[in-house]
Amino acid sequence: MSRKNIIIIAKLIPIVAAAVSFLLILGPFRASDVRGVTGVTVILAFMGFVFFFIGRRFAKEDKTVKILGILDILATASMAAFYALAIFSIAS
Repeated sequence: MSRKNIIIIAKLIPIVAAAVSFLLILGPFRASDVRGVTGVTVILAFMGFVFFFIGRRFAKEDKTVKILGILDILATASMAAFYALAIFSIAS
């Protein structure tokens, strides 16, 4: 595999993790196993900015990497906004 393909696969991790974490948090799942998976996916989604910087460093000229970088930042922002909303809803 080329370096570009590895970077693209790595940049997909936070995007998929954000979608899975929202599904697990808002879904009807209540088992203890799901809580562990939810924790891991939330951490991976929140670390999207790290994948953004890694992709920019190694393949900054590729258009696919740029688009996935924007989605990585959005994954991080969505997790931060979700937890801010949860804090505000508990506080009121």
